[in-house]
Amino acid sequence: MNRSKRGWRRKGCKVEEVDLVVAVRENRFKMGIQNLLRFLKPYTEAVHIKKYFGKRISPVVVFDGGNLPFKAATEGDRKRRRNANLELAKEKLSQGNTNAAIEYFKKAVSITPSMAHQLIQILRSENVEFIVAPYEADAQLAYLSSIESDQGGIDAVITEDSDLLAYGCPAVIFKMDRYGNGEEILMDRVFSTSSGGLSFQHFDKELFTGMCILAGCDFLPSVPGIGTKSAYTLVSKYRNLDRVISSIKHGKKGSLVPEDYPKSFIKALALFHHARIYDMNTKSLKPMKPLPPKFLQSLDSDLDVLGPEIPPSVAVEIAEGHVDPITMKAFDHIPEAKIPVFIRTVNDFHRDEVEVTSTQKMLKQKTMEDGKLLNEVAALGKLITKADHFQKLESNAAQKREFPDNNPFKKRRTLGDGLADILELLEELM
Repeated sequence: MNRSKRGWRRKGCKVEEVDLVVAVRENRFKMGIQNLLRFLKPYTEAVHIKKYFGKRISPVVVFDGGNLPFKAATEGDRKRRRNANLELAKEKLSQGNTNAAIEYFKKAVSITPSMAHQLIQILRSENVEFIVAPYEADAQLAYLSSIESDQGGIDAVITEDSDLLAYGCPAVIFKMDRYGNGEEILMDRVFSTSSGGLSFQHFDKELFTGMCILAGCDFLPSVPGIGTKSAYTLVSKYRNLDRVISSIKHGKKGSLVPEDYPKSFIKALALFHHARIYDMNTKSLKPMKPLPPKFLQSLDSDLDVLGPEIPPSVAVEIAEGHVDPITMKAFDHIPEAKIPVFIRTVNDFHRDEVEVTSTQKMLKQKTMEDGKLLNEVAALGKLITKADHFQKLESNAAQKREFPDNNPFKKRRTLGDGLADILELLEELM
């Protein structure tokens, strides 16, 4: 039988009668288009994973890669916020307010490639397919959503990041809980229907992405006073992004528009539609979609905006999880992290209970030893199991075993018909 088209961002899935392929996106930091999901609420429908359930399901986990130069300002702001939250966490901990400290530690978390590599080790051992994007996992997932199943395509994306809509992913599920309930947005439905006083029937993908950029995104902050609603109104009125930018520059908010805003806007638009991704067939980097002449001219042929080029030999090693995408050093040469990564299952425990009790216990033990260690403890808090499960998994992890060669997109792991199996796997990967 032919496989159905497959998909998942930050997670995803699509199914026909035969198969379901699910992609999981690893979130380094929760962000997205400001208030976009709230604005698109009329197009959001409650969904259960059973809707996508066929005879088989195959997960794909997608990790963020290196940093984009164009996103440096955003990453800098996030780092400052994390540092501020870390200091607040330490302060609360010194005051004996452990619960408050834990919340600040969570906000201070920075998921590093080294941490992700520990999870990759487990995915390999479980024969779960994964790929490390050269740069943004969002872009990689959008690309996977656009290609056919025989090329490694995916069907939908499960995520908490609204950027996936700006990237053009056709099916995205948000806020999925441990029971498989979530909220689904289908872009075909957005573009073809009117709902709640909104209509995107005269929009195309470029206009929709332009609206998202105007509202403020990771690549470009919005002009003060312009949010999602104002951006929608402007794009609906002019139906041309150049005219929208011109109207803002020459309007009441003209004095608030940075001089380089138009050029930065074009760069952001180019990134959402043409960012460099990993092509598993050629085993090299390429733009998500071919770059039209107008973008080449606007970018002054500086394609590093889309993500600097990486030699194919290195790109393969990054994609397969052998090389740190930031330092470009092999993980074999990186000291192993002190704290093991554990995967939990649906039936092991209730998330909130374990997050508090287990994390509290570890924080108390490690508080005065190393501030960086605290960060790692909080970062891995959601993957920690009960104490009896610790010993079992730690013992297994200590045993040397050969991991299967998990070359991305060569083969998919398939699960049985049981819905519990699907939910258990989703829970493990969240």
